[in-house]
Amino acid sequence: MDLSVISLLVLVAVVAIGFIKKVNLGFLSLGVAFILGTVGGMTAKQISAGFDSSMFVTLVGVTYLFGMASQNGTLDLFSKKIVALVGKHTVLIPVLMFFLSAFISAIGPGHIAAGILMTTFAMYLAMEMDINPIITALFAKLGANAGCASPLSLTGILAKNLSEPLGYSGFGFHLFLTTLISGFVFTVIIYIAYGSYKVKSDNPLKLSDIPKFNRNQLFTIIAIIVMVIFCIGFKFDTGLFAFVAAAVLVLLGCADEKAAIKGIPWGTLVFICGVGTLINVINKLGGINLISDMLTSMMSEKTAVPIMAATSGILSWVSSTTGVVMPALYPIAAEVVTKFGAGVSYVELISAITATSFAAAISPLSTGGAIIMSSYSASRETTNEELNKIFRQLFLLSVANVGVNVLLAALGVFNLGGLFY
Repeated sequence: MDLSVISLLVLVAVVAIGFIKKVNLGFLSLGVAFILGTVGGMTAKQISAGFDSSMFVTLVGVTYLFGMASQNGTLDLFSKKIVALVGKHTVLIPVLMFFLSAFISAIGPGHIAAGILMTTFAMYLAMEMDINPIITALFAKLGANAGCASPLSLTGILAKNLSEPLGYSGFGFHLFLTTLISGFVFTVIIYIAYGSYKVKSDNPLKLSDIPKFNRNQLFTIIAIIVMVIFCIGFKFDTGLFAFVAAAVLVLLGCADEKAAIKGIPWGTLVFICGVGTLINVINKLGGINLISDMLTSMMSEKTAVPIMAATSGILSWVSSTTGVVMPALYPIAAEVVTKFGAGVSYVELISAITATSFAAAISPLSTGGAIIMSSYSASRETTNEELNKIFRQLFLLSVANVGVNVLLAALGVFNLGGLFY
């Protein structure tokens, strides 16, 4: 059997094992990459070259800094103050959950950290306000996913690192904007479908009752603002600058360094870089070309974007967006462009891939939906029947969200007229 075919079968097996056994695909992928690469005649140096050390350092720096912001209460207090500003206009709470979560996700923490923080916060707030807790938490998670593709966040950093070796750059704002628009479109649909505009309740958060930012939190906010200015305005390296900001906060005694280090999602980072290593081996053995040839044989210039969008959504139901979908499909997007030329845009393709993959990630089979279900179970006693109902509801909403994004892809929305690249 051809090595390209074998490599793809190995990838399917790894994803299946991770899905069934619930093991970290990163560690598994590193071991499998070594075996597969060795069988394919690759040296250990060639195999390990697929582990993106630059991206790993960047992600550690960003998550380390925002671990401090979470550990010293800055993010939580900031969220409460924003919600308190709404006052009696509680009809704005659902939309506020989306934008606040998107903002926190965009400035650095990413969809996982912001999703956990804001989904839990939204769940308990909804319980106190006696409004639909699942939908309120869903707004928060949709926001966390929608904002995570900023140049400062994990997904944006990953997109940059995956695309530059393929010869593409300068699309950061476009990717962020399309992912944000995608999430907002579905948020509006849910807002209307579930009658969230009818919400009338007392806001339990009063600005006068919420404490002021303390010294440590103020310094943390200043550090984040400075990082945003230098990294976006002056193109400084995000990860390395995050280490500088974190070091200053440690020296000023603004956060517990040990707690922040423990808060770094090491498993997630190894997941991303480990699977990336395996994908690189599969690419060297011809597996990516095989998939791209199969997909392009089904495509035309007009159907390329929606087909890639649908593929990413389906993959995201059984795997991670940042760990599997993006590393696997970005190289394929470049191959699609090679085949169709100027008729298909790489930036439009990866925008559709990223947004649709995150659209699927509200499924209970993904981290996003799982966070919502676990937050609900933690906040009140639940029966198996109730949990099964929530499971079905979230999965169907995930399917609907993927469908909406495929439609947006077919309508050319992810190109945005080519204005931002």
